[in-house]
Amino acid sequence: MENVLLPSLIKAFATIAATLIAGITGIMLSRSYLSERDKQDKESQWRQHAIELTKLDVERKLKTQSNNTSIPRPSILDFLANYRSLQELGEMSPRELYDKILESRIISNPDQSDKSDNVS
Repeated sequence: MENVLLPSLIKAFATIAATLIAGITGIMLSRSYLSERDKQDKESQWRQHAIELTKLDVERKLKTQSNNTSIPRPSILDFLANYRSLQELGEMSPRELYDKILESRIISNPDQSDKSDNVS
C-alpha cells in the first residue's frame, strides 16, 4: 500500500506546483501587458486633449486677431506644447506644472515686445 501512496502524492504535488507556476507566470505576463496598454491609453487621451486645446487656441486666435498683426504662431507648436504639458502632468501635480509653465515657458506677449523694439 505504501508503494501506491507515494507515487500518488508525488503526482499530486507536481500537479499543484505546475498549476502555481502557470498561474504566477500568467499574472506576471498579464500585469505587464495591462500596464503597457494603460500607458498607450493615457498617451491617446493626451493626444486627444492636446488636439482639443489646440482647436480652442486656434479659434481664440482667429477671433482676437486684428488685420495688422503679424503671422500667428503655427498651430503645430501649440499642439506640441499642449501635448508636452499633458505628458508632464502624469509626472507632477497640476500646481507644480502650472508653476513650471509660468517660470520657464511663458514669454510676456511677444507681439508687444517686438513693437516696442521697433519704436525705439
